[in-house]
Amino acid sequence: MLHCNGGYFYVGHTDDIDRRIGEHKSGLIPGFTADHQPVELVWSDQFENRDDAKAAERKLKGWSRAKKLALIRGDWERISALAKKKDSASTSSAWTVEGQDFVSQSAHPELVEGLSFSLVPHPDTPGSEIEQLTAHLNISATEFEIRFEVFGAIPKMPAAGPAVRTDELWRTTCFELFVSLNRDGPYLEFNFAPGGKWAAYRFDQYREGQVDWEAEAPVIEPIENGIRVTGQFGMVICGSEKFGLSAVIEETDGTKSYWAIAHQPGAPDFHSPTCFAATLPPPEAT
Repeated sequence: MLHCNGGYFYVGHTDDIDRRIGEHKSGLIPGFTADHQPVELVWSDQFENRDDAKAAERKLKGWSRAKKLALIRGDWERISALAKKKDSASTSSAWTVEGQDFVSQSAHPELVEGLSFSLVPHPDTPGSEIEQLTAHLNISATEFEIRFEVFGAIPKMPAAGPAVRTDELWRTTCFELFVSLNRDGPYLEFNFAPGGKWAAYRFDQYREGQVDWEAEAPVIEPIENGIRVTGQFGMVICGSEKFGLSAVIEETDGTKSYWAIAHQPGAPDFHSPTCFAATLPPPEAT
């Protein structure tokens, strides 16, 4: 299994893995991997014959992104849980092709470490004193950390308090994460206020079907020029094809500006698919 540019996975089989991976990484295989460079091997296994390898390839191609990520980590408990959720399949800690069991070989269990984004202000709402706003992401299979940092101005920061779920945090300084669940439209919205308040919502599609999304409260800590957010739902980000990072900044003089990785034409709208501009990069070679 290869992780390709854009966050995609490619699954195939070969009788000479070193040669074949070299061809894929060099862009010598016309098609998907050549069009999504760079690529990196993240999982492999051995089979007794080509028929078993082909059967395994077909099975993996039918797996969800979340199950593939769990396989890369060797997380059979997660694979079993996802299988149960889909069709109440066996809780076996391995999968079988014609009676033969196989064990995962993870080539790169950590997907993202030290990924940085520069957010840009909406052209209709430039910050009066803000020079730059960045988001720095570290993520494992379960945990995540995002540091939002504001440069050139001190935003209006609510007083520190308990981690309480609160609606309408966007009315003042608020940092946000949007996560696409699949291409059909469902997505999650997370709001993080400097004072510690937070919110999490699920939408069926663009601004429709909003419900509270159950999640463990994140830890929101002030840093010199922003906040650090840590939480236990890193798998949600790992399992997404695209995500967005954004912020509403209210400065001490009352000026409000709206920041995101990308903006659609018109009024600021973080729910727009245009704002879901981030993807997980291919892992570095080990």
